Amino acid sequence: MEQLLANIIEKVSNTRGEAFFQSITLALHQTIGADYTFVATLDKTQYCSNTIALVADGKLVDNISYSLTHTPCANAADDSVCCYRDNVCASFPDDLLLVEMGIEGYLGTPLHDLKGEVMGIIVALYKRPIENDAFVLDLFKLFSGRIEAELDRLAHERRLEEANQLLETKVAQRTAHLDDAINKLKEAQQRLVESEKMAAMGNMVAGLAHEVNTPLGVAITSQSVLKEHHKLLADRYQKGELTSDDLEEYLSLSASAMTLMEVNLQRAAELVESFKRTAADQHCSEHEVINIAQYYHQIVTAMQPLLKSVQAKVQIDIPADWNLSTIPGVHSQTLINLLSNSVMHGFDAGQDNRIDIKGELRPNGEFCIHYRDNGKGLTEEARKRIFEPFFTTARNQGGIGLGMNIVFNLVNQKLEGSITLPDTEEGFALDMLFRAKSPETL
Repeated sequence: MEQLLANIIEKVSNTRGEAFFQSITLALHQTIGADYTFVATLDKTQYCSNTIALVADGKLVDNISYSLTHTPCANAADDSVCCYRDNVCASFPDDLLLVEMGIEGYLGTPLHDLKGEVMGIIVALYKRPIENDAFVLDLFKLFSGRIEAELDRLAHERRLEEANQLLETKVAQRTAHLDDAINKLKEAQQRLVESEKMAAMGNMVAGLAHEVNTPLGVAITSQSVLKEHHKLLADRYQKGELTSDDLEEYLSLSASAMTLMEVNLQRAAELVESFKRTAADQHCSEHEVINIAQYYHQIVTAMQPLLKSVQAKVQIDIPADWNLSTIPGVHSQTLINLLSNSVMHGFDAGQDNRIDIKGELRPNGEFCIHYRDNGKGLTEEARKRIFEPFFTTARNQGGIGLGMNIVFNLVNQKLEGSITLPDTEEGFALDMLFRAKSPETL
């Protein structure tokens, strides 16, 4: 017996999956001297059996499926050891397959999963009476645990693979939805940036800023929560710690967040489009030769209604010969936002409010616009965060916090320049550096 067991163990060692089932079935077949030996799984919904390793006359053959109805395998499937030493066909005359094969002896034992439920069977068929049924049964019982373990492992791998595929599909779908929501939010933010540029020109678009503030705030908060939970879900998935509860929580949260974003962004978009149609287009991306001093005077003149609301006076000291090839729209938007910022945040009515704008040509060929006002100045926090999008100290007055961010982006991206905040004892100071060419060098 020890030698037989050693031979079987040697043949199945270091094998897994299909190779294991074939090896163990072939080894058992050769040891017990059966005419047919097979290991099969049960399909209880269809009430049939599907072999996963089948040996006939000492050779592995193709697997088969057969109904359990009227067969001795039905007894094994019902968690009973089924043994007929001889004349099995007399007990199961309706099992035509046994009759056609001329089977005389039958021995089958059930295989159990981790829950104790029958998931398969081991069967030996003989064309002669079984002489050593106790020995065969002992072998089947001895190796059934190893077969059960391998069946459980394969079932677990199959369930895990199916779960992974389902999860990957759902994650891909949710990722696509999130990307779409984020793109829509970016589009809405861009529309809001454009509207803020116009808002600096008058009360009409200032009203727009006030109206858009609330829905945009809700949308941004929803997007932030969605982004945080998306990262958490991705981290848990990559670490293999994702659970169905995590996924269900994420799906519920993303559905609520996207609904909030859709409603609020739609409201913001409608407001922006409504005001955009009635506002002048301030976008000029083409280079033109302009006289900077005259152009700035024109902008200040256009802004007089706003400046008069706080009795602010503007002094411009820019060389009269600065005829430069630059982008007029950038200068317009930049100066309008700076003037609006001073009026809204720096000045109180009834004070001696002043703004000085001075031009300087640096030795390195850069042009510099010095902007100064004698208003309230900046707090330490405002100085650090002034160029952050949506940072404002006048939220209760309808401020959105995009004006200085727009200025920063325009100068850095369009003019390929830079902005610095020099130290000042009073008010607000800003230096805008940019490069430009005179007509003679073009």
